[in-house]
Amino acid sequence: MNWSHGLKQRRSRSGFTLIELLVVIAIIGIIASVLLPSLQTGREEAYKVSCSSNLKNIYTYAMLFSQRSRSRAYPIGSGKSPPAHESLQILVERFPEDFKPEMFFCPSGDTTEAEVDDNEKFVLDASTNNYAWVSRRTKNTTKNRALGSDKYVDRYEDEDGEHAGHPNGVNVVDTGGSIRFIDETELEEETKLPKGLVR
Repeated sequence: MNWSHGLKQRRSRSGFTLIELLVVIAIIGIIASVLLPSLQTGREEAYKVSCSSNLKNIYTYAMLFSQRSRSRAYPIGSGKSPPAHESLQILVERFPEDFKPEMFFCPSGDTTEAEVDDNEKFVLDASTNNYAWVSRRTKNTTKNRALGSDKYVDRYEDEDGEHAGHPNGVNVVDTGGSIRFIDETELEEETKLPKGLVR
């Protein structure tokens, strides 16, 4: 009789009590709060790598463009200090098979991908290009000068409002093809871009 009573007691205690359940939830919450910043940092590092890869690809085609042109200069739009998307559109038109809208998109930025038409073509504008570019004609023999960069540092504000980007700085590709992440304290104070670049 006592044996069957003990078995019934064990069966009834096989579930979680409310306190045990709350303790488990609290432990999961603590673990999540410790891991979440690490996951966000890892995600942002992946975004930086993605953007630096895009800049490297853009640089490769810009160098190819400059080698094939009579001017030996990187692509530049018309007029004084043309917007970056106009200069980069020259590359899109020169190498239509090699450029896709996602090459001008950064997950940390606030741009969207350009829409591709029925002829597999697309046009960049301020909302579909996430990269800054040189503001004036630059020869491919120029040394140690910024050629392109991410468009915005995170929380940069202008007349259009606040913009998204990488925290604390931007990826920059120089005229030699090197890419590095530059802290925002090293950027031009007003534009938060490397010297000589425009959005």
